[in-house]
Amino acid sequence: MAEGVPGGDDAAAAPRPPCATYDVCFDLGHCFRLFDRPETFHVSQAGLALGDHLVRHLRERELGGRILEIGTGSGAISLLLRGLGASSISATDISAAAVSTARQNELANFGDAVIDFRHSDLFPDSPRRFDLIVFNPPGWRTPSDVFKAELDEKHRSLDLAAMFYGDSVLLRFLHQLPEHLAPGGRAIIGLNSLVGIADIFGRSRSIQRPSGTATVHSEVLERIEFPLLFYTEEWLELRTSLLAQFEQGREEYAATFITRGNTLHWFYEITEVTVLAPFEELALPSPLPTPARAVLQHSAGAEPLVG
Repeated sequence: MAEGVPGGDDAAAAPRPPCATYDVCFDLGHCFRLFDRPETFHVSQAGLALGDHLVRHLRERELGGRILEIGTGSGAISLLLRGLGASSISATDISAAAVSTARQNELANFGDAVIDFRHSDLFPDSPRRFDLIVFNPPGWRTPSDVFKAELDEKHRSLDLAAMFYGDSVLLRFLHQLPEHLAPGGRAIIGLNSLVGIADIFGRSRSIQRPSGTATVHSEVLERIEFPLLFYTEEWLELRTSLLAQFEQGREEYAATFITRGNTLHWFYEITEVTVLAPFEELALPSPLPTPARAVLQHSAGAEPLVG
């Protein structure tokens, strides 16, 4: 999910010969050769950035715990986690074709199968809880009716659901997270500023939930600027409509981007999400009254859980 859409999580990869391969390298020399399949998303700039962050900042005890990657796509992040020493890894993707490719990529790179790749929407259908969850969700919102009609007129080589509908996917993720995150665990998610990050967390707060239930707390760990890129002719044809969609998003749900010359630049926010029991929420320290604190948090304090 959300690998290789236009602009780092933002560009659809053109179909390539089914037997082709390409190399992906993360920090500290963690390199993998992946099958290049038209039905599986290419590893994006954002995916590389997320992997590099994991190489630099994962805690040793997390590698020894139970790990879940959601939206695995080619399986590159899961392969990286295995290469870093993790032994209990599950990975899901909504695309059965992507799951098949990810399994083949593990065999090709390691010679055996250790990762539990599953075809599933978000979390696996099991009561198991995970110490670390990694997720790179779709970066764009549900398209407007006018833009959706334009998209439907053109055939795409990749599933649009993996590029758009990031708002609904993230809300479902936040709602379900407490059922799947182990006590003391955390989720690391990569968020595209074009999706309207603060608005989504705000919507999760506004939905009624029973008193005394868990909340989710979010904090930005790293913020990276990427240009919006168009890798194929079909996306170039939609450029004007797509930019209009983002401009509308700036007004309606605080989509964040800047323009440098003729290129739109968006921000990739690698974010830590933890689940807090009600008494833990009350014990959170007050946010620091500084501009830096405002940049590094989607809002002050904990984010109440959806539902």
